[in-house]
Amino acid sequence: MRHAILAACLTLLPLGALAECVTADSLVKGVSFKRADGRAGRAVARDGGIYVDYAAGKGLWTDERQTLLGIYETNTTSFFSDEELIGSGDTRQTWKFRGKPPVPKAGESWKTRISADAVTDNSSEQGYQEWSGKFDAVYTFLPEMEAKLSGCTYRAIPVEATFLGEDGGFTRRWLYFANLGFGLETKRDGTGNGLTALKPD
Repeated sequence: MRHAILAACLTLLPLGALAECVTADSLVKGVSFKRADGRAGRAVARDGGIYVDYAAGKGLWTDERQTLLGIYETNTTSFFSDEELIGSGDTRQTWKFRGKPPVPKAGESWKTRISADAVTDNSSEQGYQEWSGKFDAVYTFLPEMEAKLSGCTYRAIPVEATFLGEDGGFTRRWLYFANLGFGLETKRDGTGNGLTALKPD
């Protein structure tokens, strides 16, 4: 009797009232997300890894990253401005890791050396600006937690990384969804930009 009542109640709910949760297979078609800054993003399986566009909406702001597991960035294209800047354009970076990046496991860490190359388009007389360097990186996999997004609950492992090079260092943080097989950035150089929504396309 109780099951019949529950079934009847569910039929009265409007379509969409039941959350459609992301699964590990969702990356084939794509996963859409939003962050605290209001920007929409999208992640999709591509070229043997995961392509993440953190600025999938309209506008000049560009933040595209080809990654392994959504965390280890191999190729990026960025232009962090909503306005045209005289003499400035996209920055393209390539990162190569020493060793194979691991799947995050709570309580563990990974140390690596990264070789980086970057090119920034510059419309001034200088043309391109090029840079190459190396970073010592440490990825720390924190205790597993529950993340509730768009009506669904996911197993999540926060990943914190520090990068140290000749000119100084910087930090990143991601939330790796253990049952989905990918992560998304939630903090950059101490500035938080957490996830507010996560849905399959």
